[in-house]
Amino acid sequence: MIDLIDSILSMNLDVYKQFEVQDTDTGAIVREWTYYKTIPCHAKGVISNSATTRSSDKQIFSNKYTNDQMIQVRTAERLTSREKVTNIRDAHDVPIWQELNYPNETPTVFEVVGTTPITDPFGAVIGYNSSMKRSENQQIGQ
Repeated sequence: MIDLIDSILSMNLDVYKQFEVQDTDTGAIVREWTYYKTIPCHAKGVISNSATTRSSDKQIFSNKYTNDQMIQVRTAERLTSREKVTNIRDAHDVPIWQELNYPNETPTVFEVVGTTPITDPFGAVIGYNSSMKRSENQQIGQ
């Protein structure tokens, strides 16, 4: 990897992969999540006052309460929509996004919305930018 790219990935996040198993009693396919690995990253909240761009935080009170939160994450490895990330930590290993209203301050779980490559001037892929949203289900494994 390029030293410049490595130097800006000063944070870490935990990646969980999705896999399907069949319930032995009902035959139903059940989606489960398992820890895959920890990778270096650089994450930031999405902040905008534009109506066409998603903002970082939004709470909606309707028939169903929703808490939308979007972040941008830069990594050296491609993330896919079959993965969830959590426990995004700074250089001192302190979680950055946490669920304050949960029984205790657990790291926020995010779903990958989309990923786009970052290329150098010669067309080689040197990293990836991923858009992520706060997962409605904050318990991995559920």
